[in-house]
Amino acid sequence: MRKHRFIEEYVSEARILLSGNVGIMALSWFLFALSGSLVQPFFSIYAKELGASDIELAWIRTLGMLSLGLSLIPGGLITDYIGRVKTIIIGTTGIALVQFLYALARDWREFAIIWVLDSALHFYQPALSAIVMDSMPRDKTFKGFILLNIVPSIPWLFMPIVGGLLYQELGITGVRIGFILSGVISVIVLVLRMKGFKETYSKKDKDFSKLIFELSGYRPVLFKAFKVYLFTALLWQLAFGVLNTYGAIYAIEVLGIEKPQWGLVNSVSTLASIAWSILVFKLTLTNFTKISTISSLLASTAVAAISLPYFFSVNALLVITVCNVVISISNNIVSAAVSTILTRILPQEVRGRAVSFQRVMENVGAAFSSMIAGILYVGLNPGLSLILSSLIGIVSTLYLLYVFKTG
Repeated sequence: MRKHRFIEEYVSEARILLSGNVGIMALSWFLFALSGSLVQPFFSIYAKELGASDIELAWIRTLGMLSLGLSLIPGGLITDYIGRVKTIIIGTTGIALVQFLYALARDWREFAIIWVLDSALHFYQPALSAIVMDSMPRDKTFKGFILLNIVPSIPWLFMPIVGGLLYQELGITGVRIGFILSGVISVIVLVLRMKGFKETYSKKDKDFSKLIFELSGYRPVLFKAFKVYLFTALLWQLAFGVLNTYGAIYAIEVLGIEKPQWGLVNSVSTLASIAWSILVFKLTLTNFTKISTISSLLASTAVAAISLPYFFSVNALLVITVCNVVISISNNIVSAAVSTILTRILPQEVRGRAVSFQRVMENVGAAFSSMIAGILYVGLNPGLSLILSSLIGIVSTLYLLYVFKTG
């Protein structure tokens, strides 16, 4: 009886949180995740199949992040000038068109050019964040972001396994099929967003020149936000730079894990993250800062634990699976906590520009961390590079605790 009541309450609250714009966003992210989870776990391997070296792989990711970072500056300004919905529609149209190009890449250089173009076309990310912040119920923000993280995670339960089998059986052709599917799904998402989104903000003063100068009046608020950005843009990026750039290569080429098994690891991690998010749904509102700090520490420790199979004779698949589960759960909680803090800090009228600054910093940080990751992974060795990353993660956790305490 109690279990039945919990399920009813959960479903009822989920319906409220996923109504309107938030629901449209969740559905569109779910559709994007269907194709993304098919190919993203094998991004690094695909680039190497096309001829990229480990260092060139790092450069590809770096250039992509820099391209996105530069595009986000006008993206944030446009978001607060013409509105959230128009910006999203323009960006989604570009994304839908460019997805088909991935399937045509003949070598890693062409793939790199497409990746840079695709990254630049994501200039509308501030609009996505702003419309969610605008639409999220104020008293249920953390729950809302936890739930919003769950929905697009569902395809990761099974699609990486399908992607692994496609790659195992068809090689590069399997990944190309995944990118063609991504293009088709992107067109569906475009239509969904055109018909479903409702505008949440309309700027009264249409003087474009004031978009930057008026931010001087929000300096105290932006300074608080900047302290959060330092965590998301630099410290946390450095902590996971090696794992994000070389995780698949380390698991498959160094530890000898099969490609379908790597897909299974991603699926199990996602399932655990979803299950944990459901379990803490009723608990997270009371003290989300505490559970976020603990999660950050656990994720940092798990990065070091991933190096165990490199140094010792242990079950590599088991270690990789357990550590990825811990990291997936922890990152979900930390991400929701950061989004909740920023929603509470940032006024509606500056969210587009503020989020663009955040995304610029994060992408520059990701580009920087990707190059550092390449230096560590190649210059040291996979095991030591993971241990050093873990130490950076612990420092990041201490800084996150400082941010929570000082506001």
